[in-house]
Amino acid sequence: MIYSKYGTEIKEMEEARYLAKRNMESLGNNIRRIRKQLGLTQEELALHVGVTPQAVSRWENGTGMPDISLVVPLAKTLRVSTDALFGVNEDRYDSRVYIDLKRTIEEIEAEAENQEEAALAKCQFMLKKVYEDPDNYIYSVYYVEQVANLSRFVHFNHFAVERWPEFRELAIKYGSNAIRFADEKEWNERAHFALAWIYIHDGNYAYAKEHIDQLPTIKSNRLQESIMAQLALFENGFDAMDQVLTMNLQNFVRAVNKENLYAVQSYAWGQPEKAVSHGQWALSLMETFCKKKELKLYCRGFMRDIYKFIIFALIRLDQIDEAKKYFDELKEQMEIMYAYHQEVLESTEEREKYNERAIGHMEAYTREFMTQQLQEIIDFVIGCNMDNNGQKFADAL
Repeated sequence: MIYSKYGTEIKEMEEARYLAKRNMESLGNNIRRIRKQLGLTQEELALHVGVTPQAVSRWENGTGMPDISLVVPLAKTLRVSTDALFGVNEDRYDSRVYIDLKRTIEEIEAEAENQEEAALAKCQFMLKKVYEDPDNYIYSVYYVEQVANLSRFVHFNHFAVERWPEFRELAIKYGSNAIRFADEKEWNERAHFALAWIYIHDGNYAYAKEHIDQLPTIKSNRLQESIMAQLALFENGFDAMDQVLTMNLQNFVRAVNKENLYAVQSYAWGQPEKAVSHGQWALSLMETFCKKKELKLYCRGFMRDIYKFIIFALIRLDQIDEAKKYFDELKEQMEIMYAYHQEVLESTEEREKYNERAIGHMEAYTREFMTQQLQEIIDFVIGCNMDNNGQKFADAL
């Protein structure tokens, strides 16, 4: 009995020593990997943190660990969170941060008097978040995206021109840092994309092209998506192929919808007849996409905004009754989308088909949100005046 007791204790001590050694090696590997990504030598890292190069070498070799007082300075020097330093999976944290930010941004939009004021308020809010945590790349990129959104109103409406230089310079600074240090490819690409828009609206087309050149392109027919589903089939069978195929289609649908939205939005300001015709075609395309229910979520926001600019184009063409018809049609489509979201959220099996961010989007799609989005369209067309046609449209509703 005594032997059994002490034998168990010895075994537990051996397991604890093994786990401690493994944690040291994991931490050391992370320090080495991130240090090299930043282009730092062991001597430079040691100088920043205030230790000897030999201490850094011991950490990276797994024969020693940093003192607890050095963990935060070490993470800041390596521009990562302490969780990332210790190898904790941050995917769930990232999704939650993103979802919470998106909901706050939507609240700001709902409370603002118009789109311009909303854009300015969103920049101010995100700049505050960046100042609170300058090493959080999600905050940095989301700030750059809000500045890119504001750049439209600065360019076309001469709105907030006195604040623009400050916002622009900080966006370039934090966007460049995110591009350099963010591990996640998604956020790196989002920073390039937003900075390209800032430079376009600022008239600096050469710099815009530099960022555009860093983005993925579909010009090649030899995409990862073209072969990944087949790899999944040969490696793990048809069920695995179905999962990869669905994910690929979701990405393709999102890209096609974004391209069509940008086209309809641009046409609505300069060639309203073409905005209506192209918008109608884009909506018919989305109707086909939505026949596969896994693609519905990737049409939701794009569908609403394409309706918005078709309505705007029709009002510019003095076709108020036709614009009202599309507004009523949009309300019906939003009800269909709401019902689908509820169906997913109420089913454990269906929920498991989507990641946490997608589920968060569905949870945020409330009737209050739908009402806010419809009101935003009304406020938008009224704000554009158009010989008072916007108000005539609102009165017709």
